[in-house]
Amino acid sequence: MQKAFLELLQTKEITKISVKEICSLAQVSRNAFYQHYETREHLYDSMLKEILFSIEQACEPLVKDLASITEAENRLFLDNILRAVEEHRFVIYQLLTSQPAAFSAAFNEMLISANMQGVDGTSMQIDTSYIHIFSGGITAFVSYWLLKTSFTLEEAQEKLFTILGQLKVVAD
Repeated sequence: MQKAFLELLQTKEITKISVKEICSLAQVSRNAFYQHYETREHLYDSMLKEILFSIEQACEPLVKDLASITEAENRLFLDNILRAVEEHRFVIYQLLTSQPAAFSAAFNEMLISANMQGVDGTSMQIDTSYIHIFSGGITAFVSYWLLKTSFTLEEAQEKLFTILGQLKVVAD
């Protein structure tokens, strides 16, 4: 059903897709659809939550003391996020092309929340505006990577790390 829904999203807005179309393309009954989802929006939200949860797991802190985080640990953190995006690349691409604002907003909020949780429980004082800008930058980069480039995962990881490194130099 998710695959059929994504296929329909390539040519139609979510509001123009009917449950009947999803079921027909997926070759399932309407009862089967309603056993799993309440509405097409619920199907979309379920897919989004599944993807964001997977990416959120990649955001788990890698170190105990954020004050002494190394460049290698920072790199691993960013690499893990992009690796999780790569695992869901096709679906994220479809969501970005059909519902870009909704996906980007949810992705950005998840990154902010995950980064704030990473800071909680530490004695480190972090300017929350930095977390918002950092998360927004990653969100924008993911959209740029998937929609505007043909970067491989490794090229995207290198590019993001380089860009954020340049921003850090400017900020220091």
